[in-house]
Amino acid sequence: MSISFCIITGGKRPDIINTVIKSIKAQNIPTYEIIIVGEYQAAPDDIIYIEACESAAGGRLGEMRNKAVARSRYENIVILDDDIILSLDWYTAFRSFEKPFDILTSQVRVPDGGRYFDHATTGGPRGNIILKEDEDDSYVYMTGGGGWVMKDYVARKVQWDPHKAFYEEEDVDFSRKCQAQGFKISHNHKMLVFHADPTYTCIGRVIARRQQGRSQDWILSVFDGLTFFQILKLTRLLRKRRQYAEAADYIRMGILKGPFRWFFKMIWRMIVNKLGGELPGTRWFPAGDPEYLKTLEKYRNI
Repeated sequence: MSISFCIITGGKRPDIINTVIKSIKAQNIPTYEIIIVGEYQAAPDDIIYIEACESAAGGRLGEMRNKAVARSRYENIVILDDDIILSLDWYTAFRSFEKPFDILTSQVRVPDGGRYFDHATTGGPRGNIILKEDEDDSYVYMTGGGGWVMKDYVARKVQWDPHKAFYEEEDVDFSRKCQAQGFKISHNHKMLVFHADPTYTCIGRVIARRQQGRSQDWILSVFDGLTFFQILKLTRLLRKRRQYAEAADYIRMGILKGPFRWFFKMIWRMIVNKLGGELPGTRWFPAGDPEYLKTLEKYRNI
């Protein structure tokens, strides 16, 4: 099970990418390499670093991934962004997957416990939604650098569009190219990674993003002491401002510790049903997912 880990970075999050590297090294993989492309200061000697500062500044994600993959040597190639942290048993879960695969996606969880676009579909009749772990869809795709694995023969056949940058769906484009070549996208839900960006949250089967860089714990400092009607008023105001993630946080806190919790549960069911329905295993922790926090603590103490 030899693995090439290909990471792209803009160099703006050195603490997080160092944790990403620690999470790889802690897997105890017998044969592996780490390749970083972009802007990265003081790369350790055991890491292959390809400087691409101009590409990073221009957000040319495909160009950087092509450079990383071209340098890779091993059969299994893992595509990572610089804020995707492997769970403690990611490699064990990878080894336990017994079916042959061309491309294998991991479960991606955000810091509040919800899922990110991991096993997901876009461009079809269902829109852009997250799938249940055992669902299949003709429009499934791999999201960006979400800790998914492809075989080296896939990489030899398909490349990213080097001109596509941030928010230009380079991941969807690459996915469709792979499928056009006959490669299948499979999913292993036990392969867990964390997207270490607390601005994201999962509502139903879609993702919303908190504004102004808010983390999931922002709600803890503003919720206590609010009346039932104050919570409703704030929720409506936030939705009017299109701050859907923050509005969802108020409703979820209402379920946890607000007055008339049954009412907030009813509102939440209505919201979720409009957004594709509840995902099995979905969780929400305003103080942070305990498994995520435990994983971070483990790696930071290495």
